[in-house]
Amino acid sequence: MQEKLTFNHQADIVNSAIRFINSWFKQSKTITDELSDFFILPGNKIIGKEVIIARLKGIFGKSDEYAGGRYDIIDSNFELLNDGKGIAFVEGVAGFRAVLKTQSKIVSGPFKLYFALQNEQWKIVNIVFPGFAY
Repeated sequence: MQEKLTFNHQADIVNSAIRFINSWFKQSKTITDELSDFFILPGNKIIGKEVIIARLKGIFGKSDEYAGGRYDIIDSNFELLNDGKGIAFVEGVAGFRAVLKTQSKIVSGPFKLYFALQNEQWKIVNIVFPGFAY
């Protein structure tokens, strides 16, 4: 008899959020691993992943590095829907120092990452993060 594997949705969305945030602080290209193929914005506007990737490259290109990145996850939650789909979020606060040559600027504030479950994977479908704007 085969046992069906149980899936820890809460741990998966939190770990995905942590990977996203750590990739953000490193300005890493692996940040795209956590992104959905499409993003859902307020007003039911949908944009493709390639638009988000271009936006991230533009944001990362404004600073030489991010230093001293810190974050606290305050809450996370998920809801499973029909047909193997689901919605989730992870929220908290984050801050880092954006360094450009001899100047630096502290960027901080609340964050909220929205997720959708598709094909048994949680992927980010909307980003609210300090320093990010659509």
